[in-house]
Amino acid sequence: MKKQSLTFITKLISSLTITVFSLSSLAQSKDLPNAQDHPLIQRFQGSWMSGYLQTDWTEATLPQAKTIKQDGAKSVEWKVVEGKETRLHYLSPVGKTTLEVHRNYRDALLKAGLQVSMSCDQNCDDLFRAWRDQAKPFKRQFKWDDGHHKGFSHNGAPDNEEGRLIVGAFAANGKHSKTYVLVYNSMAFGGGRKVDPMVSTFIQIIEEKAQPTGQVSVNADSLNQSLDYSGHVSLYGLLFDTGKAELKTESQTQLAELTKMLKSQNNLNVIIVGHTDNVGSIDSNLSLSQARAQAIVQGLVQAGIDKRRLIAKGVANFAPIATNSSEEGRALNRRVEIVVQ
Repeated sequence: MKKQSLTFITKLISSLTITVFSLSSLAQSKDLPNAQDHPLIQRFQGSWMSGYLQTDWTEATLPQAKTIKQDGAKSVEWKVVEGKETRLHYLSPVGKTTLEVHRNYRDALLKAGLQVSMSCDQNCDDLFRAWRDQAKPFKRQFKWDDGHHKGFSHNGAPDNEEGRLIVGAFAANGKHSKTYVLVYNSMAFGGGRKVDPMVSTFIQIIEEKAQPTGQVSVNADSLNQSLDYSGHVSLYGLLFDTGKAELKTESQTQLAELTKMLKSQNNLNVIIVGHTDNVGSIDSNLSLSQARAQAIVQGLVQAGIDKRRLIAKGVANFAPIATNSSEEGRALNRRVEIVVQ
């Protein structure tokens, strides 16, 4: 299957039947304030938005497969993904069926290149309950209300009645990371009762990306304590672009604290050790980690530290402290370590 950019996917999905060609003023007035459709996929025609939540970086648990064990017990396999998450909830025009709404979403996604990891079109009660309890997709409630205590929530409107689910991903390419999509349709449920026959659509989109780093630095006193206690300390506030060895501007706070610590301990000599994850060859990672360690030494020397007190050493991915099989683990392995000589 050919890899496609999100821009192309958006154009293709928007051209299909789930596009909002023209919502009535009534439907538009019912949309949750300050909410907006995700550019990847537009709503089923005539639907209105009753729930919206976007988080810049978090983790999400997605169902991947439904299995039946030898003893007959049913189980679900799960995948945890990390990145920018968008949650959307829509209610369809009265009279639409879950079959019609779900197939429109499904067909549009498939034509756009979605690689399906799991789908369920009937008898999905067990799957719905397992997904609700394990993944907790509705744990952060948001709600639309008509002003008369009558409304629907992202927390409660999705139900198991006539539930239909599809989960998959759009492959990464040079411009975009992998993007995961989950769409769940059911008859709507609200206010502790069944409502007029409207279809509930819950959409979860996770645009995979690495955890933001460099937002915490270790101060000089803590550096001293760690070196006194264990002889080494890992720093994550010394930042580099992928494949580069130039310190980013955001590194200045951590570099200043390291300089302050070294100036307070005139007899302390240290090794600046560069570590990488396992992406790339050993040779390239050795060169990269060495260049990064030397860049930090250069920064310290420019700040007034005697070069004779410093040794730069790059060790590539020879000393991981976490698994390299996940982005979270790789982020922990990409570090700079200060070691007492």
